[in-house]
Amino acid sequence: MVLCLVVIVSAFVAAWVIGNIQDAVSGFGRVEISGEILITDTEPGDPVNFLLIGNDSALGIDPDDPIHIGRTYDARGTFNADSITILRVDPTSGQAWMLSIPRDLITDHIPGAGTYRINAALLIGGPETLVETVTSHFGVEINHYVEIDFLGFRELVDVLNGVPVWFDRPARDLNSGLNIVEGGCHVLDGASALAYVRSRSYEEFVDGRWVLVGNSDFGRIERQQDFLVLALSRAVNRGARNPTALAGLIESGASSVVLDSELTPLELIDLGRVFSDFNPENLTRLELRVHTIHDEDGVYVGEELVPDVNEELFDIFRGTSGLSRPSDVVFDLYATDEVLLDEDGDLLAGLGFNVSSRFLYGSGLRASVVVYPPGHRSEAEAVARYLIPVPALVEDAASSGIRVVLGADHEQISFLFPHDLQKTRTEAAAHTNVTVPDLSAAVPSSTGSASGAGSSVATDAKSATDAPSAGDGTSAEPDRVIGRPPEGQSCP
Repeated sequence: MVLCLVVIVSAFVAAWVIGNIQDAVSGFGRVEISGEILITDTEPGDPVNFLLIGNDSALGIDPDDPIHIGRTYDARGTFNADSITILRVDPTSGQAWMLSIPRDLITDHIPGAGTYRINAALLIGGPETLVETVTSHFGVEINHYVEIDFLGFRELVDVLNGVPVWFDRPARDLNSGLNIVEGGCHVLDGASALAYVRSRSYEEFVDGRWVLVGNSDFGRIERQQDFLVLALSRAVNRGARNPTALAGLIESGASSVVLDSELTPLELIDLGRVFSDFNPENLTRLELRVHTIHDEDGVYVGEELVPDVNEELFDIFRGTSGLSRPSDVVFDLYATDEVLLDEDGDLLAGLGFNVSSRFLYGSGLRASVVVYPPGHRSEAEAVARYLIPVPALVEDAASSGIRVVLGADHEQISFLFPHDLQKTRTEAAAHTNVTVPDLSAAVPSSTGSASGAGSSVATDAKSATDAPSAGDGTSAEPDRVIGRPPEGQSCP
C-alpha cells in the first residue's frame, strides 16, 4: 500500500541521520528479481525508479475483521496488487515524482499469460512478473521494488499514532468499511486509514442522502496520493528526522515491507543524503489518462490507456523529459480579439498553466510567438506544445517574463494531443526572421476571466469516467480536495 513509501523514505533518512544503514535495512524482507528485469546497476547520484506495491493480502488480520469479506487465501502465498505506483527520485535535483497506475488497467504484457488486468501480474507470477509487465507495457525501467500488505499498512499508521484527514461531512464506503459519522478533522487509525485509501465507492452525506463522490479507481488514486503526503508529513511532525523516533518507525515497518535484494546500503546512503529534509508537499503526483472499457453486454472490463497522451508522463520516468510542468509556467497572453483571448486563455489555464494577465493587441503579427527571458526555454517549449500550429520561440534578454502572442496563423489549443518535444523544437526552428513583437500598445482585456492553475476544463478522457455507475446521486464538487481542510480550518 502507499504507506510503504513512508518506510522507504524513512530508511533514506535513517541512512543519513543515523549513519548505520545495516541496522536501518536489516529487518526488511527481501525478494530476488532477475538482473535482466530489475536494472539495479545505477551509479550514485543517478535518478532511480522504485516500483511500490500494496498487495491485497489480509494475512495476520483477525479472521472476524471485515477486511476478509469476499477474500480467499491463495495457497501459493501470492496476491493481487491492490495499488501500483512508480516513484522516481532524482538525487541531483532533489525532486521526486510518483505515477499511480490503475489496478484495473488492461494489459497483454504479462509474460506467459493472455490479456488481464495489470494487478493480476503479481498473482500470476509474483514480483518479477509484475516488474517485467510494468517495464514492457510502459517502456519504463524499474531499478528497485518495494511491497507491503494490509497488515503492514495498518501497523505503520498506528505507529504514527494515526494520520489526520479532513472530512467536510459524514462519509462512508460500505465495501471497504469506512465510516465517518461527522465532518471535521479525524485522526485515522490503521484500520480506518486502510478503509479510506481502499475505498472505491466513497460516499458523503449531502442534504439528507448518501451520494457517491468521485469515481471508483480514479477517486481512490487521488485519495491514496494525498494520503501519502499526509502520512509523510505526519512522520516528519512526529520526529522522523530524529534518530530515536526514526529508529522506532523503521523497526515497526521492517517486518511488513519487502525490498528487492539488490537495494544496497550505498544507494540508500546516497538517497538519504539528498532527501533528509525533503518536504512531502513537494512530491509531484501524476495520474495516467485512461478510458473505461465495457463488453458488448455493458459489463465493466477495465481501463485502457488513451492513445498518445501519456508519453510525456512516461518520459519523466524514462529520464527523457526536458519539459517544465504547466503549473510551473507563468505567462501573459496576447490576442487580437476578446473571444480568442477568453476561450484559449481558459483552455490553457485549465491545462494547469498560470495565465497571469491577458492583453489585446493590434493586428499585423502573422505567426504566433512565445517570447521568453534567458534561462526559460523549457517553460516556453512547454506551452508551445499546446499551440496549433507550433509558434516561433524568441529569447529576449530585456523580457522580465514569458509572453505568449497568438498570431494570425493561430488555429486552436491542442488540449488533448499536444505535440511531442522533438516536433515542437523542429517546427519552432522552422520559423525564420522572427523578432520580438512590439506590444507597447497592447491593453489589458476588459472581459477576461481570472485564470490560473485552479481553472477547470475537461482535458482528458478520464473525465468521461468520473461519473459513478451506481448510487443515489453524485457530488457537484469535482474540484474539492478530499482530505484537506477548507481555508481558515486546520487539521493537524
